[in-house]
Formats: sequence, C-alpha cells, structure tokens
Amino acid sequence: MRVYLADLGHNLLTFSSDIYPIGVANLAAYTTAYLKSPKPVELRIFREPQDLREALDSTPPDVLALSSYAWNHELAKSFARYAKRRDPNVVTMMGGPNYPLSIGEMESFLRGMPEVDVAVRGPTYEAEKAFLNIMQRFVDVGGSAAGLREEMVPGNDWIDPKTGAFVRGTQVSRIMDLDEIPSPYLMGLMDPYYSSGYFPMLQIARGCPFTCQFCNSSVKENSKIFAHSVENVCKDMLHIAERVRPELPVCFADDNFGMYERDQEIAEYIAYLQDRFGWPKYIRTTTGKNRSDRVIKVMRTVRGTLPMTSAVQSLNPEVLENIKRSNISLDAYAEIQKEVQAQGMQAYGELILSMPGETKASFMKAVSDLLDSGVKRVSAHQLMLLHGAPLSNPDQREKFGFKTKWRVVARNLGNYGTGEDLLEVEEMVVETPTFSYAEYFETRVFHLLLTIYYYEGNFEEAFEFAHEHGIKAFDLVVELQKMLDSAPKPLRDVIDQFLVESAEELFETKEECIAWARANFQELIEGTKGGNLLSKYSMLGRFFVDNAAIEFLGQGIATVLAARGEAYDHAALDTVMRYLDSVMLHTPFAVSTEATPSWSSTFDVEGWRDDGYARKLEAYRFAEPKTFLTAVDDEKKALIMSRVNTFGEHPGGLGKFTRTMFARDLRRSLVHSRATVLESVPA
Repeated sequence: MRVYLADLGHNLLTFSSDIYPIGVANLAAYTTAYLKSPKPVELRIFREPQDLREALDSTPPDVLALSSYAWNHELAKSFARYAKRRDPNVVTMMGGPNYPLSIGEMESFLRGMPEVDVAVRGPTYEAEKAFLNIMQRFVDVGGSAAGLREEMVPGNDWIDPKTGAFVRGTQVSRIMDLDEIPSPYLMGLMDPYYSSGYFPMLQIARGCPFTCQFCNSSVKENSKIFAHSVENVCKDMLHIAERVRPELPVCFADDNFGMYERDQEIAEYIAYLQDRFGWPKYIRTTTGKNRSDRVIKVMRTVRGTLPMTSAVQSLNPEVLENIKRSNISLDAYAEIQKEVQAQGMQAYGELILSMPGETKASFMKAVSDLLDSGVKRVSAHQLMLLHGAPLSNPDQREKFGFKTKWRVVARNLGNYGTGEDLLEVEEMVVETPTFSYAEYFETRVFHLLLTIYYYEGNFEEAFEFAHEHGIKAFDLVVELQKMLDSAPKPLRDVIDQFLVESAEELFETKEECIAWARANFQELIEGTKGGNLLSKYSMLGRFFVDNAAIEFLGQGIATVLAARGEAYDHAALDTVMRYLDSVMLHTPFAVSTEATPSWSSTFDVEGWRDDGYARKLEAYRFAEPKTFLTAVDDEKKALIMSRVNTFGEHPGGLGKFTRTMFARDLRRSLVHSRATVLESVPA
C-alpha cells in the first residue's frame, strides 16, 4: 500500500510557507508506529508541488492525504483533482485547520469539494488519531475505496457516495502525551529538507488556554496544554543542530512559547547549542501572552535571538470583551519593555485592524501607547475571517456588522502542471459600524509609514534624535503622513501606488476576486500586481528608494522641531541622516554589499548609539571632523546573499527574508575602530 502525505506550499514567486512539513511528518511517524497492517505500507512526504506531480505521474498512490490551510487550500484541491484524473481509485483525504466549526458549514464545505473523499477532522486541527483511524479502516477493508466509507470512522467526515448524506464521525480525544508521536527527525523523515532552504520547525507543545475569537486555536477542545518531554525536544534540537546550516533560524509552532516553566529548560539547552554549533541565531515563534517574567528569562537565556511578541491585538476594553480576550495591563507591558531593552532584546507589538468595536481613534491610541511602552515594531494585522475561528461563524458576522471584501492571498499562486492556474483568496473585514472604509485606508497608509521607518529600529538613530528633542515616534510618523504631498517624488510614488493597489485588490465577492485574478494572472506572477502590499511597499521604501525615505525623514524631524520652536543643532541632525545614508543597504544587494561609501562627521554617532543614547548626541563630539569608510563584513555578506539566493530580492522575497533578520543585519559598519571621543560637550 502506498500513501502520500502532502503539505504543499506555493513556490513560484517565493516560498509561501518556509518551514519543514512537520504536520504531515507527525502523521507519517504516528501511522508508522501504530498502524496494524499485514502488508507493508509505504508513506512518503511531499512539500514541493512539482515533486508531488512527478510522483503522481510515475507511481500513483492508494491514498493521497493533503493538508489544508488558508494559504494552500486551492492548491491542495487541485492536486486532489489531478490525482483522481491520473487514477480514479485514489482515495483523497484533506485535513488541517481550514475546516469550519459549525456542522452546517462543514457539510457545505465538503459538498463543495467533490474531489475530496474524506475530511480528516480530528480534535481541532490535531489529526494523528483521526488519520490513524481512517488508515486502519482502509487496511481492514483490504484497501477498498468502496468499503472505506461503509461505516462511520471516528474523527473523519465525508459525503456518502451512495446516499449523498453527510456522515460525521464521532469526536476523538487529543493526544495527552506528545511523546506518543515518534520524532520525525530521529526517524529521518526530515533529512531531505536540511539542504532545501526551508527552516526547521518543532512543535514543543499543543493547545492554547486563551479564547481569542479571531483565532482557530481558540476552540474549547484546544484549551488544555499537552507537550513533548524536555528530553525529547532536546534530542530533536541536537539532531537538527548537527545537520542544519547555521545561518537558518529555528521555528516553534507553539502558541505561547516561554510561558511555561519547562520552556526555560529548553532555552538553556538552546544556549548550549549556540555555544557548540553557533545555532540558532534566530528563533521564530509566538511568545507567551502572560507570565512575562518567564518569557523574559527565556529570552535572556537564548541571548537575544528570540524576539518577544506582545500580541495585545487591541487595547480597547469593548473590543477585548467582544473577542473574549484578556490582556495584561499596559503598565505591565511597559515594565516588560524596560526589562527587554535593558537586556538588549527585541520586542514586537501586534494589533488587528477592524476588530469588532474598534474605532480609528482607539486603534491609533493603541499604537501610540505600545510605542510609548518601548516596543520597536507594531504590526497591524488585518482581521481575516478564517474557517475554524469563531468570528467567522454566521451569528458573529451578523452580531458585529462586519463588511468584508475578498483579495488574493499574497504570493500564493502558480501553475504546477495540474492543468490549471491556481490562486488562494481570503476574506477580510474592511468596515464595521465603528470603523469606516475610508478610515481603513488612512490607517493602512499610517502603518506603511510606520513599517518603513520604525520596524525593528530601521532608522533608529533618527528617531532617537527626535526623541531627545521631545518628539515621540508616533507623533513623528503622524506628521510624516500629513506631509506626504511634499515628500520626494520617488517616495511619494511608492505611497500613491500603495493606495491604488490597496483599493484594486479588494472585491465584493469571492467570485469577482477569482475572475480578476485569472484575468491578471501573468501580472500577479510577475509581481507587477498583487502581493503582500504592506510588505511589498515597505520593502520598496526601505531598499529601493531609501535615499528619498531618509531625506523625507530628516525633513519631518526638522518640520516638527520648527513648528515647536525647538532649538537644535542642525549639524547634528544632518550628520545622523548622512550616517544613515552611508550605512543602509539597498538593492541590488550584490552591488550594495560590496560598496564602501565614506562618512564624515564631527559627531560620534555609533558611540552615542552604543551608549544607549544615554546623553544627547551633542555630547559625542570629536575634536575635529573624522572620515570613516563603511563596509559589510564577509560573514554578514554571506548571510544576506544566502537569503537573496533563497527568496530573491524583489519586494516579495525581501519581505520574507527580513522576517528572520534584524535591521542591524542589513547595514554596513564603520571599517575603522571608532576613535575615542576627544571632546565632550555636557548633555
């Protein structure tokens, strides 16, 4: 018996998902361990659509099991159809979190997918037991597709081919001890991916105690936390460290990493691996939503390679009540940020636009408050109505008066030899009774500017100069938005085109969206239309028109200071902006990383920065002007070019690889050792 398990990702433009296929690998490991079969069962894992198509063409399987998410659902369906065309006897199955919660919607969902024989539902999106059940049934009926669905199978749903009735399997229990799942890493299932450019992923624990209604992790069955033993996690980590390229990050699929005591033990082992292998240099995960003391301790232990995510989503009490979300107090966040900054660590804030009850004023105040607390990045995600999340249920849509539009999921399209152009679409909230459509666009422009300028300290020195003269980051970005008509043309063109595309990408219906995408498929493939627009245009601002962006930022600071009648050293502001001009990298990186521009100044900007901006820049004055060359060292150059080779340096690719790099990694450094400050001016 031959079984193919596929967790496919679009890869025509860039990796739509950049991680190892740990979900289907867990299914393969669990099934290998517990399936009782008189004959050998061959299980193969697929990540690349091209590899799966080749396998279907050469040796069709008996079972094709596909993972479905919001970003690959149409891709999965296409391969189910293709498999059926190649061999009508192939049993097609689909699992994953992209499955509705209400029984009526489950039935409708399945009836809309005649190419899928079985929906592997599981408890929430945990599929090991449910998949084992359906596979055991398949083995027990002798591999008969006809016999497979003659009786209900726990954890699995289908449309009866004989009667047309919706058959829903009874619920199966969750796996309480995740060590029951053999390690896909130690079994060798992940070996092909070490040289792939994908990032290794582990799931240390499953479940989330929070009930956020926009999230498909919030269902009741998922509220308890079950975990792998620390011992087994460490075995997997060592196995990876011995094989992976050291520049690649590690990803944890956990919803709240760092929140539990055992996470500290894992952090200590990661520190050991960092000492022994120089890996990992970056950890991508979602940090805990409370127990900040533990999260900070974990962050400290792994030496700043784990950014802290303050996923507040909203600071409006009405919104928090509507989405059944509780946050720690803003004062507590502020205390966390003090500790994070004292340790030289990174922290991010997350908000969601157009939440039920949110207003533009309350949203903007939340951004301001988070920036005041000390976070270096505030991501404003858009509210998506996802299958498997309570807010997508019909009663919730009506209750909160959501007005939605459809758009193509960024970078999730392609043609992989199945005979059709493929694209993914998503439904997003763009208006509520308290947040207008016009305000939606105004807020998007603000966030674009915030992303260009403030993301991870992109232009940190300029904002610190503004801060020491009493200008808050939030107020500066607000002013920049007001001044856009006077921005340098290259930057203004970026903002204008962002607004044009932001309006053009939205459609009233799913059908209209799909029709437009098919008519403009080539432009979407080429990147002249579509993509993650916030990421795309922020990358254009940072790496394509960076000189104009720097010029405009200097204008903005000067304008605010002049309006306030604030006295300042014009030469000091000028040297900060020229410093940024000299050190910031831009496309093409192959050229930019080789360039060695000079920087001349009477101010020791790097000394000021390295001292944590403890005194005003005027206190860091050289006795006489000094000139330095700026350059990228070989190690940093190799890191940057490895990312370029993997993701490309078009805006979409840059948006992907900058997620695993800090802003400081994308700068030149002064070649010569910084001279000692010979003259100090009192602060």
